[in-house]
Amino acid sequence: MKQATTETISATLPHSSSTGSIDTATLELLAAWRAEDATTDPEKLREADEEVAEFKKAMNENRAASGARLLFP
Repeated sequence: MKQATTETISATLPHSSSTGSIDTATLELLAAWRAEDATTDPEKLREADEEVAEFKKAMNENRAASGARLLFP
């Protein structure tokens, strides 16, 4: 997984305050969290993929039960 930098995060998130300054502390914290969570371990990646699949299935089941449009077709 590509490690996020403050620059890449700041390019994708709204970050200007009313004074127009950038909240670099928050961007650095988000980058640090992303780096901590990064892995190339195939087992961890497989587990993460399974968790996402289970989440999507549960969301669709809940929406189908209520007659709402499925979020993950």
